[in-house]
Amino acid sequence: MTVAPELDFTLLRSARAPSTAYREKDLRALAIFVLQAEDVAGPATLTLDLTGHARIQMLNRRFRGVDRTTDVISFRSNARPALAGDIAINVAQAAVQAKKVGNTLARELRLLWIHGILHLLDYTDYQPAPRRKMFRRQTQLLRRWERVAGKK
Repeated sequence: MTVAPELDFTLLRSARAPSTAYREKDLRALAIFVLQAEDVAGPATLTLDLTGHARIQMLNRRFRGVDRTTDVISFRSNARPALAGDIAINVAQAAVQAKKVGNTLARELRLLWIHGILHLLDYTDYQPAPRRKMFRRQTQLLRRWERVAGKK
């Protein structure tokens, strides 16, 4: 692990999310944890938008040409070594997924936040082998975070 990177973090809320499902300082700390675990040394700028179906579908259609909703979408703003990007998480979809797998909404939001950050770091989930690698890594990071931070 590298030294914790400097992080400029902005949290937007374009949809309602229960205040018990997230804490801005926890999301910031989790991002730093993931960046450090992934050996991101330089400063990073991340924006997270907690959004809903309509907005994330619009983003998906506009930037990926896919006209459907999704759970999380990431946009890299520049090339390495600096990291800057925007991530949108569909809170309503996260709630559906959380219920389906027996997670709390808070845990599902953390998992999707990690997933979005990994996309910014060039992980992909479009093919089976890279998808397995990405999902294995995000689960590993979430479990390590839960042990370190005492969250579940």
